[in-house]
Amino acid sequence: MKPIYWIALGLALALTVSICDGRKIYDKASIAAGKYEEAIAQAKTLNAEKDKAIAEQVKIIALKDRLISDSVGEITVINTAIGAKDKTITDLKAALHNLEAAGDLSGQVANLKEQIAAWSEKFTLAESVIAEKDKIIIAWAAKFNAQLEISDSWKAKYDAEYHLRTLAEEGWWTANRKLKARSVMGNIKSGLIIAAVGYWGYSALKGK
Repeated sequence: MKPIYWIALGLALALTVSICDGRKIYDKASIAAGKYEEAIAQAKTLNAEKDKAIAEQVKIIALKDRLISDSVGEITVINTAIGAKDKTITDLKAALHNLEAAGDLSGQVANLKEQIAAWSEKFTLAESVIAEKDKIIIAWAAKFNAQLEISDSWKAKYDAEYHLRTLAEEGWWTANRKLKARSVMGNIKSGLIIAAVGYWGYSALKGK
């Protein structure tokens, strides 16, 4: 076989090795890219779900804020009414002293009945205040749960983003490392093949 043929054979073998090595790198890169694309799709789905959940919880918080504001306003009105009842009771007590001094028994009885009625109305108003405060407590509990849900949703979004970044970094480092390793090994293999073929060619020529 002529020397040119041996050289051509060595180059062909070296090219074949390089192509095979390149194919392996491409396959690994394709797998990494596939995992990354799958993670992106999952992250998009999760982000959409969490964004919707966050928006819903924000609405709940806004609703509870209005309920709390309404209850606070109602308590203010009720407390004003309670204050008016306190004044009525104070006035009735003062009037009772005058009726007692005058010895007006029927007037005293009527006064005491009015005091009882005022105290009963004040008690009812106080119960209303307690009911409104219960509403506020329930609303605050709902706000807390909504905020907790928002925090969990944001954490899930962050975790998904962190996972994507980790995959991207791992894929880049892996591909870069393998590419360098394959490049070095490919050069070594190509050199060895060309040297071996050259040696065979030289031996063949020498033997003639």
